[in-house]
Amino acid sequence: MKKTKYFLLLLIPIFFMVLSGCSSLSLKTTKNEYNANGLVAVIKGKATKAKKLTYTVAGVTKKVSMNEGHFAFTVPTTSNQQDVKIVASDGSATQTKIVTVNKEKPLTDYTALAQQYNYNALMVDRPTDQLPLIVKDGIFTYKQPTGTTLYFNVQSNYLMGIAMKCQYKDLKSETGLKNFGMSLYTMSELAGADGKAVTKNLQKQMKNMDNGNKTTMKQITSKGVHVNINLAGNAFYVYITK
Repeated sequence: MKKTKYFLLLLIPIFFMVLSGCSSLSLKTTKNEYNANGLVAVIKGKATKAKKLTYTVAGVTKKVSMNEGHFAFTVPTTSNQQDVKIVASDGSATQTKIVTVNKEKPLTDYTALAQQYNYNALMVDRPTDQLPLIVKDGIFTYKQPTGTTLYFNVQSNYLMGIAMKCQYKDLKSETGLKNFGMSLYTMSELAGADGKAVTKNLQKQMKNMDNGNKTTMKQITSKGVHVNINLAGNAFYVYITK
């Protein structure tokens, strides 16, 4: 009897070792540190055998969807370094990983920019084209009457970045090109860049694309402000950051 009990005691740790090997729950990310890609950092990875995946940043926890274990989610950048806690669970065990989103330089004070934008709009007889003066932390969307969509990343009233979107077909018309050019000039100026230099550079690059001379567009830098262009499907995106 004693021999049987002793034998069973030996089997218990082996049993649990087998179970742990069968679960195969794992959590991996493509990097340990992430930088901004436009207005956000894109965190990617794979959670093998996970049934649930969440991430927590600044005390807020959100669920993450997966596709055969693969995942990607975005974290808006701030002027401070952010630690992002990712937790994968299979119902009985969990795996945790912490990654870092590096801090970025803010463009300017958001309220000051919004006030100047609203004043400029009134001066050109666009009384309905008015940005909100007070906004919550995060990314919010504003559509201009001319059709350009603006995205603002605001954190603690610091404007971290601006994204602009229009349909590529709209740039083929004289009116559409003029409207977008004016929007780009305005937002570049308000962000601290030389709006005239930015729009002139962009027009030159677009002309080269139309002539088939190049297929990619280079970053434009003016007074420490970076302007990046991205063509995605039928949409044309411009990102203004520092």
